[in-house]
Amino acid sequence: MHVPSRRPLVAVYGSSTVREGDRAYADALALGRALGAAGADVVTGGYGGVMEAASRGAHEAGAHVVGVTVELFERRGPVNPWVRERVHTPDLFERLRHITSRADGFVVAHGSVGTLTELFLTWNLLVADGRPQAPLVAFGAAWPALLRAARQPELVPDELFRYVREAATPEEAARLALGAAAPGS
Repeated sequence: MHVPSRRPLVAVYGSSTVREGDRAYADALALGRALGAAGADVVTGGYGGVMEAASRGAHEAGAHVVGVTVELFERRGPVNPWVRERVHTPDLFERLRHITSRADGFVVAHGSVGTLTELFLTWNLLVADGRPQAPLVAFGAAWPALLRAARQPELVPDELFRYVREAATPEEAARLALGAAAPGS
C-alpha cells in the first residue's frame, strides 16, 4: 500500500509586537508565502506580529497553518485568523517542545528576548537530538552579529555552527529552511 508523503513543516519564530506596515511584518508575510509556494506547511506560536504575518502568507499560498498556543498568552489576544490547526499547550516549554519535535525546519525572524530564547533552545535541542540536517535559519539583520558574538569556544564551539544558517531575504530563508527539510528528518 502506498502511503502519501506529507509536506515539510517549517516553524517560524518571531516577535508578537510587529504590525502590518512594519518591515518585519512584510518580511514575515513574504517568508510565509515563499514557504507555502515551495510546498511547505507552517507552524508558529499562533498569535500576532511575525507569527500572524508568516501564517497569513503561508495560508494565502495554500499551505496548512498550525498555531501552537500557550495558556500564558491567552489574555493578549485571539489566535490569528490564518491558523487552521490549533494545538494549545500549558506552558512555554511544552509549546517549544511541541514545535521542535514536529517541525522539519526552523526560521528565526525578527524578535526580542522570547525569539532569542526560541533560537537558542531550538539550537540546543537539535544538537541534543543529533539533528544537524534539520535547518535552523537565522533570518534578518540582527542575527549575524549575535551569532558572531556567540562564536567563542567557551560559549558555542565552532562545530555547533553547522546547525545554523543565516539568511538576508525571505526567499533565501525559505530556501535554506527547505534545503534539507524532508518530513521526519
